[in-house]
Amino acid sequence: MPRARLFAKQLKHIAFAWLACTVVFGILLALLFVQHRDAEQLHIQNVAQKVHFELNAQLKEIDSFLRQAESLDVTCPKETLFRLRQQVFKNPAMSEVGIVDHNGQLLCNTYGVLNPPIQTTAPIKSKELRYHGPVISDYMEMSAFVLARTRQDGYEVNVLLPSDWLRHTLDLQQYSKLDFIALVDSQTGVPILLQGNYSLPLHQPLFPIELSLQAHGEFDDGMNKYLFAKPLASLPKLSVVASSNSNPIFTIRSTPFVALVVAYLIVWVLLSYLLYFIEKRQLSLKYQLKHAISQRQLFNVYQPLIDAKTQKIVGVEVLIRWQHPSEGELGPAYFIPEAERSGAIVEISIAQVQNAVQELAPLLALNPQLKVSFNVNGQLLSCASYLAALEQAKQHIRSLTIELTERDVLSQAQVKHTLEQLVALGIEVAVDDFGTGYSGLQYLQSFPIDLLKIDQSFVASIGLDNLQSPVLNAVIEMATKLNKKLIAEGVETAYQADYLLKQGVEVHQGWLYAKALAIEALIVMVQREPSTLPSYS
Repeated sequence: MPRARLFAKQLKHIAFAWLACTVVFGILLALLFVQHRDAEQLHIQNVAQKVHFELNAQLKEIDSFLRQAESLDVTCPKETLFRLRQQVFKNPAMSEVGIVDHNGQLLCNTYGVLNPPIQTTAPIKSKELRYHGPVISDYMEMSAFVLARTRQDGYEVNVLLPSDWLRHTLDLQQYSKLDFIALVDSQTGVPILLQGNYSLPLHQPLFPIELSLQAHGEFDDGMNKYLFAKPLASLPKLSVVASSNSNPIFTIRSTPFVALVVAYLIVWVLLSYLLYFIEKRQLSLKYQLKHAISQRQLFNVYQPLIDAKTQKIVGVEVLIRWQHPSEGELGPAYFIPEAERSGAIVEISIAQVQNAVQELAPLLALNPQLKVSFNVNGQLLSCASYLAALEQAKQHIRSLTIELTERDVLSQAQVKHTLEQLVALGIEVAVDDFGTGYSGLQYLQSFPIDLLKIDQSFVASIGLDNLQSPVLNAVIEMATKLNKKLIAEGVETAYQADYLLKQGVEVHQGWLYAKALAIEALIVMVQREPSTLPSYS
């Protein structure tokens, strides 16, 4: 019997068994589902209400103190310092209390009178309780959020809440069935503190949040979820949001349900065994990947690197795609993990380099300084045949770059010698997704790194008041001081591009300029530019 026919026959049997089991299982499950659903959703609400209560109780106590602070003597005598310190000892959520004058000068805090005062932000002329942060406390040297009120005389009294205390309150491990729990801005939905994977419903707008609300259905991560949100009574500008996957929520843990599941699985496993055997031998991803390599179904696409000043292409990042015969074009996330496990990544990567040299030859003839970047991991850096392919490619590509990730490579001290050899050949070393791992000055100084690629999550924070916004400027400042070149990834808006240019980051990569292009489309894009292409060095 032909393999295709055998496969179709087995699918028919398995589909029939699945349909029969599902009909019976579904009818009985529906009887249990309705009564169980509300109870599980109530559990999610109770978790969010518990966190809401803990946060609101602390904020209410802090707000009460800030209201009473109208009577504090702003000259900071001993009596005032005593009251500030007394509040810190009484309230475990507080790490510091300070008094700021009209001009934004911090006059004193729980550690004493400041001489000279420290310049901060001038108080806002508003009587409402407000927050901002996170900031780094000069005295505790730790991250904290600021709660503040402006007194009638224009002075501000503020309180620092350690970020660790808030994170502990939101610790996801304390609660079951939650995908995430977050403290968010009630107007925009931007997470202030987050535990878990943040996602929002696709078809139900939530913000601004004014009252407690519920949402369920499809979320922006493609999952069906249930969400509960409630603003803090003491600080309505912040809301507690908790969410969970609908599938675990609606799992019924009862004896009849378990018995049905066991019976369902027994039948399913018996009839599915042959399909599993066939898939393992013929339809497994490993088999398909080997077939794809032999049939040359893998191909390169090229993400342009753009000089934001001239709007011209100065380089490309070489990416891999799979033209699957039935699934269509697939990205690397679908097959690269399997390629790494099976060892096929070496063969794929060598072919990628060789194909890039051949396909980019016309563009390199026009502009020999065109930067060409390849993504490399530790497995490839330990492979002599791949290193030889890079060395051969360097003969055709003058400005050749390898991009490493912080997590996969920079933690491996044994690759340092290999990188030094590549640098000696004139190959540039870049750190991809910089800022998302655990690299620090010791890595940037000990490894031969020439270029840093700012992760797109930091670029996306431009214009948003969230936790990542100050990190972007810190990364740029650090790279400048260390004399490292920078490329910004994930630039999608003109506002982001303008901001990066003002910060001195001139080379951009992102959908604002172009998506990853097939070689034909890349050549057309280059031909539309003036004949003289810029170079990036």
